[in-house]
Amino acid sequence: MAATGRKMYDVRVYNLKCVECGKPVEELPFEPLSSARPVYCPDCNPKRTSTKKRPYQGRPKGRRH
Repeated sequence: MAATGRKMYDVRVYNLKCVECGKPVEELPFEPLSSARPVYCPDCNPKRTSTKKRPYQGRPKGRRH
């Protein structure tokens, strides 16, 4: 289990490779139900998620126009 406390799935039987560097991926926080979703190794995933934009939160409250 990962240090984050989330359940990790052993995915070695799927022979998944990281889409960034090609390393084998042995654990994921989700069970892959199809090969359509890309997977990343523990080294590449933090780099990828740190560049994501914040989701839209709606208009700021305050002044009305």
